[in-house]
Amino acid sequence: MKAIHEIVLTGGPCGGKTTALSKIQSWLMDRGFRVFIAPETATIVIGGGIRDIGLIAGKNPKKYRDIQKEMLRMQLSNRTHFWNLAKLFNEPIVILYDRGPMDGAAYMERNYFEAMIEEEHYTLSELRDSFDGVIHLVTAANGAREFYTTANNEARRETPEEAIVLDEKTKEAWVGHPHLKIIDNPVSGEGFNLKLRRATSTIARIIGIPVPIEIERKFLVKSVPESFLNNLSNLHTAKIEQIYIEGTDETRIRKRIASDGSAIYSHTIKSPGDNTATRYERESKISPTQFADLQKSQKQGTITIFKKRHCFVWNSQYFELDIFKSHDGLILLEVELTEENDSVDLPPSFEIEKEVTGDPAYSNAVLAQI
Repeated sequence: MKAIHEIVLTGGPCGGKTTALSKIQSWLMDRGFRVFIAPETATIVIGGGIRDIGLIAGKNPKKYRDIQKEMLRMQLSNRTHFWNLAKLFNEPIVILYDRGPMDGAAYMERNYFEAMIEEEHYTLSELRDSFDGVIHLVTAANGAREFYTTANNEARRETPEEAIVLDEKTKEAWVGHPHLKIIDNPVSGEGFNLKLRRATSTIARIIGIPVPIEIERKFLVKSVPESFLNNLSNLHTAKIEQIYIEGTDETRIRKRIASDGSAIYSHTIKSPGDNTATRYERESKISPTQFADLQKSQKQGTITIFKKRHCFVWNSQYFELDIFKSHDGLILLEVELTEENDSVDLPPSFEIEKEVTGDPAYSNAVLAQI
């Protein structure tokens, strides 16, 4: 069976998902992929007979929560069916999801959402981190208001102000995913075409066309105000155990434990790119048993890296702040970019010692060496 890639397209109302899904599907098919598109569950439910869902949310919160639960069940059932369909084909597959299970968190109180997934016996890792990538298309209401409309979707009824709030809540719901990309509305004359191109190039990197590339900037941080992290509404923290194993280039396995204690396991191979900000990266999910087996192949002369990763969004950029338990509290800040020439807007309260992008002394592979 060929590789099956699962990617979520999400975002605020009128972010361009429908057009993006169509364009990306055609682009991938031209390159030899069979592409499945899993439709948005909310649109099916609302268009199928619950057009008054907004009124229900205000008048009967319990019924509204029950509707959300059924929508989650539908969404996860559809995911299973599309995965099973994809397995029938011996060709490269991409499944594009029009929104994912975490989107529900933007439309109900977080404590109720967390209680709901617990009642359904799912973990945060299963619902959020199990996809290969998540692309958030920012609502046109934020940065391209003249193009914001509700006319092309019967399930959409938000004002521009409400759309911006929902956009932020949706973004926050996915913060913590290892490969979350935020595509905002460009200020250049290319507008939506540039937005589509960025989304397409992001998917190309995720699935490896021509090869998967990681574009990032890295900074050595002297200190981070505790108040900054405490005041972030979108902060998500994970514990990471990272082991380098025998193999070519940088070959590693990683255990990532989410805030609810659930874990995902991955196997990654990295190699240098064309410049200091880019690297080729190939990542695959593995099982806990595979992780345990691969641990036995830990590269001689290396230690296991233990770090706490704080993920957050700042000015539409997705940051990962790593605090190393295994290196006397070393702090590194990384931001993954959509394009190599993207500018970086660092949180002003961070005390940055220096940029260390491309400095091998601050690569995890070198830090793991005894």
